[in-house]
Amino acid sequence: MADSPGNPIRTARRATELRQRLGSECPRCIYCGCAELPLLTLIRRPLLEEHHVAGRSHDPALTVYACRNCHATFHENALDQSVGYEPEPDPVRRTASVLLSLAVHFDMLAKSIRRWAAELKESRK
Repeated sequence: MADSPGNPIRTARRATELRQRLGSECPRCIYCGCAELPLLTLIRRPLLEEHHVAGRSHDPALTVYACRNCHATFHENALDQSVGYEPEPDPVRRTASVLLSLAVHFDMLAKSIRRWAAELKESRK
């Protein structure tokens, strides 16, 4: 029975329970748009992670959801730009780190918006 499909009633129940936990607005990755319910189930941690756009130590309230892949890509890009995430007492240096972090965020977001626009154009052909 290894090839048999799962129990559709259990699958539907899990999806319903997950939707109830997530609320009416299902979170999705801000960069790639991932919102697949089966991928959001908890294994050890959810696929979507809360991402602190300006850095947790600089602005803990400024968050978006990002899938693990996009979140990791963001931090790699931020490291390439020498974004500092340690608490910074100097307001000028702290502002510089926040601005660099936002630049990485907007670069990734712009790439996503271009891809979504291209997909929309293709869908209208």
